[in-house]
Amino acid sequence: MTNQVLLQVDPSSLSEDCCPDETLFDIYHSAHASWAAATRNFIGALPIELLLAIFTHLYRSSRRLTQSGEIVWRLDDINLSSLFPYAPAAVCSTWRLVLSRVPEFWTRVVIRVDSQHTRSQDVRRYFEWSRYLHLDVIITRHRDEFEGHDKREQSKVVKATRELVRHIGRCRSIHFDVMYSSSLPSILHDFHQKTALYLHTLKLKCQVDDGGIPHRKLVHWSFHAPRLCHLHLDARNFFDVCVDRNNWLRRLHSLNSLSVSRYRHFSDKGIDLYKLLRAIEESPSLACLELKDLRFSRVRPWTTANDISIELISMNLEDLSGEALSEIIGYVDSAPATTRISRCAITTCHHSLISNGIAFHDLSADQDLMVPLANWRGRTLSLVSCACFHDDFLRDMIDGGPHDQSFACKGLKELYLVNCTKFSPRLLKTMVLKRRKLARRSIFWRRDQETLDWTFPNVAPITLISVDGGPALSKEDREWFDKNLGSFHWDERKWLYPFKDSGDSDHDMYGG
Repeated sequence: MTNQVLLQVDPSSLSEDCCPDETLFDIYHSAHASWAAATRNFIGALPIELLLAIFTHLYRSSRRLTQSGEIVWRLDDINLSSLFPYAPAAVCSTWRLVLSRVPEFWTRVVIRVDSQHTRSQDVRRYFEWSRYLHLDVIITRHRDEFEGHDKREQSKVVKATRELVRHIGRCRSIHFDVMYSSSLPSILHDFHQKTALYLHTLKLKCQVDDGGIPHRKLVHWSFHAPRLCHLHLDARNFFDVCVDRNNWLRRLHSLNSLSVSRYRHFSDKGIDLYKLLRAIEESPSLACLELKDLRFSRVRPWTTANDISIELISMNLEDLSGEALSEIIGYVDSAPATTRISRCAITTCHHSLISNGIAFHDLSADQDLMVPLANWRGRTLSLVSCACFHDDFLRDMIDGGPHDQSFACKGLKELYLVNCTKFSPRLLKTMVLKRRKLARRSIFWRRDQETLDWTFPNVAPITLISVDGGPALSKEDREWFDKNLGSFHWDERKWLYPFKDSGDSDHDMYGG
């Protein structure tokens, strides 16, 4: 017979300071007088009160504290076989029944649409068990199942979306991460006339643009999400609801970050860059922009006439052509604090970068860093797996012209290198030494930290160098760098996984 405690779970018992301090091993031994008695029926022998204590411990360990002080679900564990509460719920019917009585445990709904897909009846149960509470919904594949083909993915996503839409009014965040663009829901039709008062994050991501049937435009389309702060859309959904007179972005007054990605289907012409930028310009509060893996059409000649002005705090550009990259940079009117550029053709960029911090990722050896950086005045430069960072670039950094008055990257003070090995440490030392000597001629300082916000007339001193996965460094040079720089780090071991996908962080999901 089921213990009556199941029917009397007090949600207040799940307060963040109620979890036992003991480990599960200690809890187990404190509940049983002897090892012999415990081993006769380990699972069935645990009393309901003890199960609730254990599950509360697991619940708390699956959550984290954001920078804003909010306690939210972790996102870095959704591929684990021990995922809470789904793993313990699969142990036995008793455990499943205990877990189902606590709505807080089911406020992170994870639905898999791969070979081990979540059954429709289980999806319905998860939503039901969360009762009236707000939800974070993740519809995804296991990280090992994004290769190959899955003809049934779309049908599985459709079923999950149908159930999600019924509860969209309770959702705080919705995250789709699937293989094909054709599997993603259509905001234009699936979310039409819906209201999501608590929704702050909506992400529709796919790995491959496999085309799709164009959606019929709706004259009076609406989706009310007044608190939406983070929006990540595939290009087809973006053009359905954000381009032309029915621009959804105009109504999103809390929107802080926007990502538009994946348009590569070669049976279609590319998308209109200028319509995309015009729609982005009309967002009233946008601060962070990401454009990723997009193919643009030349609907009119590329032009430098800047009739579009976009103000941002940060910008991330990935897998774009050189012409598109240059146009986009030209239309950003204010200087973003940070700009990240990955796998783009920078050599044809005819606009100088203006961000205070620049990061380049995965650039090939045939790219010329001096093209976008020659007139750059920012402070922080980061290069990750960039074969084009080599001695020729360092020589250009040393060359200040006939009178040392015309240095490239004249404001550079902090240099971060990850998995860059095609340069000479001795030449890097020469560059640092010359720039510091010239800077000291104009302004004297005792500690590098003092100079971080100073402006130097000709060239700024390098005050920080951090190298991971770099070339071998001699003991003599290591001692010199350590003595002459305010901050110095050098590790020759290759950094295997330096960064996650830019759109897969907890910050991205919760803004914390």
